[in-house]
Amino acid sequence: MRDVPPFWRFLPDSEAPGAPGLRRAGAEGRGALARALRDARHRFGAQRAAALLRQAEAGEGGFMRPLKVLLASAFQPRAIEDALRLGFAIEGFSLVLRPVDGLAALEALLGEAEPPALGDLDLALLPLVAPTAAAMRAASDLAARLAAKSLAPVLLLFVGAEGEAPPLDDPPPGVTVLTVAVPGPATDDRFARTFGLLPSAAAADRLADAAAAEAARLRGMAPKLLVTDLDGTLWAGTLGEDGAGALRLHRPYAAALRRLSDRGIVLAIASRNDPRDLDASFAAHPDWPLGTRDFAATALGWDDKEVLVAEALRRLGLAAEHMVFVDDDAVNCARVASRFPDADIRHFDAASMEDFAAALADDPRLAGAVPSGGHERADHYRRRAAVEALRAETPDVGDFLKRLDSRLTLEPLGPALVPRAAELGARVNQFLLTGFRPNAPDLSRRASPFDFMVRLDDVFGAHGLVGLVLAARDGDRVRLDNLFLSCRALGRGVEDAMLRALGDLARQAGAAAIAVRLDDLPRNEPARRWFSRYGDWARREKDSMLLDTDRLIDPQDLTVRWNRATTF
Repeated sequence: MRDVPPFWRFLPDSEAPGAPGLRRAGAEGRGALARALRDARHRFGAQRAAALLRQAEAGEGGFMRPLKVLLASAFQPRAIEDALRLGFAIEGFSLVLRPVDGLAALEALLGEAEPPALGDLDLALLPLVAPTAAAMRAASDLAARLAAKSLAPVLLLFVGAEGEAPPLDDPPPGVTVLTVAVPGPATDDRFARTFGLLPSAAAADRLADAAAAEAARLRGMAPKLLVTDLDGTLWAGTLGEDGAGALRLHRPYAAALRRLSDRGIVLAIASRNDPRDLDASFAAHPDWPLGTRDFAATALGWDDKEVLVAEALRRLGLAAEHMVFVDDDAVNCARVASRFPDADIRHFDAASMEDFAAALADDPRLAGAVPSGGHERADHYRRRAAVEALRAETPDVGDFLKRLDSRLTLEPLGPALVPRAAELGARVNQFLLTGFRPNAPDLSRRASPFDFMVRLDDVFGAHGLVGLVLAARDGDRVRLDNLFLSCRALGRGVEDAMLRALGDLARQAGAAAIAVRLDDLPRNEPARRWFSRYGDWARREKDSMLLDTDRLIDPQDLTVRWNRATTF
């Protein structure tokens, strides 16, 4: 594993960041802040960079999301506190750390009836440096008990030199196991007699980055899309001048993109080229590991690069905060960064291509989705683009919906669907009603007959599981805990069909109303706008609205069926 090249620097002689610079970057956006923090860590190390971050937060806080994290380890928590604070800030989190002084102290804590340290947790971390097999098994058992007690996701992190920390087979429910490989020694033995086993600086930084990236994935904040340039980036040469046959693929970079695509990261192209030349460029090189089919969207033309990137985002229906952009032109990087300050912008340098490609493939931010058909995600987004093209050419909404021929299959939430349900709950940011985002163990424990998922098919093919309804009986009504819908299914009546289906289930169970709470979240304006149509006749009760089950909208021009009978 190589050192990470400073891809976050677009222009030479950039000024070393200080606390005022971090505050300015935080005000700009997540991507700008992440670049400033990476640069501070690269120049000064985690300890000094974390001190600058604390100064920036003290001067003007509020530019990051607070995250309450319990930390328990065999070594002193202070040994990695600065690295964790910085790594989580790079992902947009203000770390509220609850340290537990050792695994024995955690054992004692788990023996308490209602330990306050476990209340209202967002995440728990159990890092181990160079663990033995016995230590790994013991830590796994402890992590399982912690997950069951706290109802928060637990990350068990095994840190060691490459090849030293084998993954744990079959982790317990609620526990995610991450293996963090470190170049060079994983431990710092200089103070072992006084402080015991301590992680090296490199190990602490990589541990922090891995934990923070997993937290971002669980919170729906991880990258979903990588947009790449072509000339000078994906290949050496200029397509319009040299011709397709003369292009030389940057194979390490292309192989890294292939790996990311296989993990479920969506790939797209934004390039100043003639669209007619793109197919010819790939057709001339059938031995390349990537083809046009691997890219869910292509934005080509002679507009400025930020305009092309905006077009790719529009076609895919994704936000810039979920995008990584790669270009060999530093000016293009700077322009895209200015237009999209929440995006992760990376400058490609052919001279350090192998290091760049290795860092990209190994980046925990780009670990991708949990296994649930993630390698098919590009096809899903390509179908979404086809749907949007049909919408654009069919001004009449009714005609558009008829031509779309949407078909919904509703499936009760059983064990086989829990991983996809947890993934959907973590990833959806625009169409959800509340901030309730249960993880996989939470979903497994619910066992509510009103929980179900929605599978979507249409004239363009299968879109997969796109919706999740979480509801439960609450006295004489059914309480809607949350409704999630993927962006690729918006604006076609699916949301109304989901609510209508819940109303049917409620009536079958003898409930005449659905209680709905609507939270004002940072990006759920589409869901709030949709639900406003029900506001005229909904009955208000405390912090909820009651919807009569016999007055719900019955969407037209789509078919709905259950995959099996659901009884009460």
